Amino acid sequence: MVEGFKKLNKESAKVVKLIERYSKLKEKPDQNAYLMEKSLNFIFDIASNLPEFTLKNLLLDWINREKNEVEKAKEEFRFGLGEQIKALFQRENKVIRGQFPVLRVGFYTIVLNFEFGEATIFFGPEIEKIKSKVPLEPVAIHDAIEKFDSELKKIKFDANQFYQDLHRAYNNCLLLMGKTPGEKVLLVDVLNQYVILKQPSQFFIDPRKENYREFSRVTLAYLIYLFKKSGFERNGVQFYIANFDATTDRKKAIWIPDDEEGGGTYYSYISFSEK
Repeated sequence: MVEGFKKLNKESAKVVKLIERYSKLKEKPDQNAYLMEKSLNFIFDIASNLPEFTLKNLLLDWINREKNEVEKAKEEFRFGLGEQIKALFQRENKVIRGQFPVLRVGFYTIVLNFEFGEATIFFGPEIEKIKSKVPLEPVAIHDAIEKFDSELKKIKFDANQFYQDLHRAYNNCLLLMGKTPGEKVLLVDVLNQYVILKQPSQFFIDPRKENYREFSRVTLAYLIYLFKKSGFERNGVQFYIANFDATTDRKKAIWIPDDEEGGGTYYSYISFSEK
């Protein structure tokens, strides 16, 4: 009997603390709707295991009433979040597309996880992850995308130089693979050779991390986008669209933007025609 009362006292103290925490969250239901839901679920789990007595029934009734309020708060939160994100990007004449939990703006996809209160940002479809665990706050989401986009668009690009470098990288692949000029080569393999070509001489003298010039897949995809946009692709370069199975294999395909409105294509192979 004594042990039973001790256990009841301990569980009751937990309930009191959780209700107090819930009450604080409820002061800002438009911001804390999903945290409120979690808190109610914790309270319910404890309450369900309490022995039958009047306070338990009152507690369960209260939880059910609060759940209805939380559902309304969640709906208002989702609507408010979407409207605020939309407004921030509209100031820069950028259009938000899609429906919760997946939104798209420019090159980027935003995946909202309301349960954990965070967002994940991707370049293109949901494969090239840029940043995860971004707070579900409109300004935080907007600023994360704008910062990355600004850095990406600072890249200096010369279409003729890129053409020459890409051609050399392609020829290196032909040599390594024993292929003849004009044959198709995996685009990812050619891009790997391109990265090697663009390393500073110091890297080959002392190939340490600090001497390595980094190229992410996103950077390489953006360079090809600029290249295709420049019209230099007409100089005998052919990009081959990936089949459906290859699109999920990062070794066989890479997503390249077609425009700044979110359109894009997966490519698997590249070839250069010999003049």
